[in-house]
Amino acid sequence: MTMIVVDTDQVRRLRDLLPALTKAHLQDTLGISETTWVRLRDKRPIRRSTYERLMRRCGAKP
Repeated sequence: MTMIVVDTDQVRRLRDLLPALTKAHLQDTLGISETTWVRLRDKRPIRRSTYERLMRRCGAKP
């Protein structure tokens, strides 16, 4: 399992996509759980597959 730490600026851009920081908006907008969001926010690694899915969902290149 390959892990990746997402750049702080990229996490900030993801945050800007959210209408509000709630479980529902995380799931509906980004397709991630609150646990994954906390890992992103705290600069902890997430699975590369989760990162790639997140980038596809946002229309960004991984």
